[in-house]
Amino acid sequence: MRRAFGGTVAWRGGTAGALFGRMRLGHSLALTVFAVSIASSAQAQPQPEGSSMASFDKELDALFAPGGLTADQASKRAVNASPTVRRAAASLDVSIAVARSAELALVPRIGVTLTYTRLSPLDPVIFAPGTPGITFADNQYGAQGSIAIRLSDYLSQYPNLIAGARLGIDAARAGKRTSEVGAGQDGRLAYYEWVRARLQVMVARRQLVQVRATLGQVRALAEAQRLSTADRMRVESQEAEAEQIVDQLQNLVALREEQLRLLIGAGTEPLLIGEDIRTEVSAPGTQPLDDLMATAVRQRLEFVQLDFGIAAKDKQREAEKSNLYPRLSAFVIGDNARPNQRIFPQVDKFRPTWQAGLALSWTLNETLNTRATMRRLSAETRELRADRENLERGTRIEVLAAQQAVTLAQRSLKTSQKGLAAAEESYRVRQALLGAQRATAVELVDAETELTRARITSLNARIDLRVALAQLTHALGNDTK
Repeated sequence: MRRAFGGTVAWRGGTAGALFGRMRLGHSLALTVFAVSIASSAQAQPQPEGSSMASFDKELDALFAPGGLTADQASKRAVNASPTVRRAAASLDVSIAVARSAELALVPRIGVTLTYTRLSPLDPVIFAPGTPGITFADNQYGAQGSIAIRLSDYLSQYPNLIAGARLGIDAARAGKRTSEVGAGQDGRLAYYEWVRARLQVMVARRQLVQVRATLGQVRALAEAQRLSTADRMRVESQEAEAEQIVDQLQNLVALREEQLRLLIGAGTEPLLIGEDIRTEVSAPGTQPLDDLMATAVRQRLEFVQLDFGIAAKDKQREAEKSNLYPRLSAFVIGDNARPNQRIFPQVDKFRPTWQAGLALSWTLNETLNTRATMRRLSAETRELRADRENLERGTRIEVLAAQQAVTLAQRSLKTSQKGLAAAEESYRVRQALLGAQRATAVELVDAETELTRARITSLNARIDLRVALAQLTHALGNDTK
C-alpha cells in the first residue's frame, strides 16, 4: 500500500461498516417493536417520505457527474503536483552535473600565469676596470603557460569515473520515474477512498431519514399509549446514533477530500466524481506467483534504479583503484619573462623559453585515503545489494497480497450482487404485499433498508475491486509503461 503524508492512503471503510452495523441493529429492534405494536390493526401504513428506492437511484446518479474528476485524471495531476517528483527531478539535474564534471576530467590541465616582481637593488658585477659589467634589473615581468596531462588516468581512472557518473544519471532518471509512478498511485487510491467516503455519507443520511420517519410514527403511537416510553426512547437513541454517524462520515469526507486536493494540487476548485464506479471492470486471471514476481522484477523501476546504483558504485571503486599506483603525467611549460632567469647574461627585455617532460609520482597519504574510500564504496555497494534483496522480498509479498485482494474483491462483488438481487426481490415482494394490504409499511421500510445496504455493499465491493486492481498493477510495474 502506498503511503501519503506519513500514513496510508487506503481506508477500507471498516469503521463505517461497524457504524452502519451498530445503527442497523438498533434500527431493526425499533422496527420490530413498531411492527408488533401495529400488527393487530392489520392496516397498511403509508411509506415514510423519501423512502422510495427511485429517489436513491436518482441521488446516486447525481453523485456521478459527467465531466467530473476520474481516477486517471487524479493520477496524472498528482504527478504534476508532487513535491517528491520535483525533488527527484532536481536529483536528476545533480547527477547530470556530476557526470558533466567527470567528463571534463578528460580536458588537459591548462593554466596561464602572469607575474610582476619587484627585486631588491644589486650592485653590478664588474669583471675588469673600464668594462660595463653585468647589471641586474629591479623589476621582473613574466608570463607562463602550462599543459599537464595525466597519462595513466586516461587508461584506468577516467573511463570508470565517467561510466559511473553516467550510470548515476540512469539511476536518477529511474528514481524520477519511480517517484512519478508512486505519486500517480497515491492520487488514484486517494480518489477511490474519497469516492467511498462520499457514498457512505449518502447512505448514512438516507438511513437517518428512515430512522426519523420511523421515529415520527413511534412518537404518535406512544402519545396514543399504544407504545411504551422505553420503546420511544430507544428509537430516539438510534436517531442520535445515526446523527453521530453522519457527522463522523462527513468529517471523513472532509479529510479524504483534503488529502486528494493536496495530492492533485486542486486548491479550492470544486471536485465532482466523474468516474461511475458502477461500470464493470475486467480483472486478470490468477497466475503463478513466480511468474508474477518475474514480471515485477523486470518492470518495476525500483529494481532498475538499484541495479544502476550498484553498477555505478562498482565503477567508482574501479576508478579509485588507480590511485593506489604511481601516476604518470606529461607536462609542457612555456615562459616569457623580462628578464628571463634562464638567459645569461640577463638582458632587460622579454625572452621566451620552454620545458617539457614526464613525471612519475606517488603519495603515501593518497594511497591510504584511497584504500579507505574503496572500503566505503564496497560497504555502500553491499547496502544497495541488501536493499535490493529486501525489495524482492517486499515485492513478492506485495504481489501476493494484491493478487489475493483482487480475488477476494471479485468474490465479494459476486456475493454482493447475489445479496443485492435477493434484497431487490424482497423489496418487490413487500411492495406487492403492501398493495394487497398483507404487509405493513414498517416491513417495507425494513426491506428498503436492506436494499439500501445491499446496494452500498455492492458499490463498496466495486471500489474494492478497483483499488485491488490498481495495487496489483502497481505491484507488477504495469503502471510504468
